[in-house]
Amino acid sequence: MRKTKEESQITRERIIEASYELIRQKGYEQMTREDIARQVGMTRGAVNWHFTSKEEIYLAVLNKILDDFQQERKTYYQDSQRPPEEKIVRLISMPLKMRDQYRFINDIPGYLLEDDRFREIVDRMAGNRQYFIEYVQKSLTEIEKKKGKIYKNKEALSQMIYFLHEGLHSNYAETAFGDKTVIQKNYKQYVELLLDMD
Repeated sequence: MRKTKEESQITRERIIEASYELIRQKGYEQMTREDIARQVGMTRGAVNWHFTSKEEIYLAVLNKILDDFQQERKTYYQDSQRPPEEKIVRLISMPLKMRDQYRFINDIPGYLLEDDRFREIVDRMAGNRQYFIEYVQKSLTEIEKKKGKIYKNKEALSQMIYFLHEGLHSNYAETAFGDKTVIQKNYKQYVELLLDMD
């Protein structure tokens, strides 16, 4: 019996979810399409019908995570009810809220990021970084208008705030910042310190 488009999409999503879990457990190199087929209760041929290669599956998983990040950021970017300082704090807190997904992205093998098939992922990640910094700069301009504060170098301050965000989702964040509870307690203070600078 032929599958409908909706059923096919549901199966693809199941494969993507199973692959995400398998890569987290075993790593990309060790995961096989047989593992994925077993995890979702399908044959390898059925998995191959949906995805022609292991790299294609990995790309689908990475795109799904980047879509989730984009959706989460969108709720922060479009929230007109909160003051700009709070929006920056919420944006920076994403790595604490979505820790597993950030760590997954951090674990992309470097050689794959140089592979042309992964160019779209590299470009999306670069675009996200640029948009993050631009958004923080706009928020700093809002703070200036509301509080009469002048930031001499919004670009550098935005980059520092971005580096804090990067540090919070580093695989080594706990060794740099303290355990997760310390990070959750203190990251707002880190942002406040940065916003008081300049």
